Amino acid sequence: MSLVNLSQIEIKENNDPMVDLSGYPFILEPKYFQQGLSDDGRMFLRKEAVKKLLNVQKTLGKYRLKIWDGYRSRKVQGNIYKKFWNELRAGNPDWNKDKLKIETGKFVSPPDQIERIPPHATGGTVDLTLADESGKELDMGTEFDFFGSEAAPFHFEIYRNRSEVMENRKLLREAMLAEDFTLDGDEWWHFDWGNQMWALKSGKSFAFYGEAKV
Repeated sequence: MSLVNLSQIEIKENNDPMVDLSGYPFILEPKYFQQGLSDDGRMFLRKEAVKKLLNVQKTLGKYRLKIWDGYRSRKVQGNIYKKFWNELRAGNPDWNKDKLKIETGKFVSPPDQIERIPPHATGGTVDLTLADESGKELDMGTEFDFFGSEAAPFHFEIYRNRSEVMENRKLLREAMLAEDFTLDGDEWWHFDWGNQMWALKSGKSFAFYGEAKV
């Protein structure tokens, strides 16, 4: 999926307001605030996206949605990008800048391309998992922000191992897809609604979430 194609998707902003997730019955764990990459522990998403997540949670019965990240400013996006870039550079000293840019961009959108809106900056992207009634996360095979092949949503289906992980990912995936979220090809925890990424993946002619502000 090229960045050029993504940036060419028309946006017809519908001004759906941003809402604070603290007023909703989700489990919240603001990962980037905890890691010192954001100075705001609050979490926000567009109102309609939140309604859809509430519908998802209703279908899950005894399970609850645990949200790690929603809206993300370009400043926070830059902090995450730099952190991952540095980790890849340290682990792969033979990579040049072009290789680092390609590999970093697979998992973290560059923050400084004005023509491209990072999906999280729209308030329509959410990173989440499932938890049981006690709040314990279900086994999804990798941790959040594990940047490797095992993080791909269908990795364990392809290699036909770890049946519990396959079932847990399928449960989350199908519940989110039923509410018209789209799935990220590299991260099992990442879902989009209403933004350019969502429009491109779902074949819509336009997005209705542009860059948001809090």
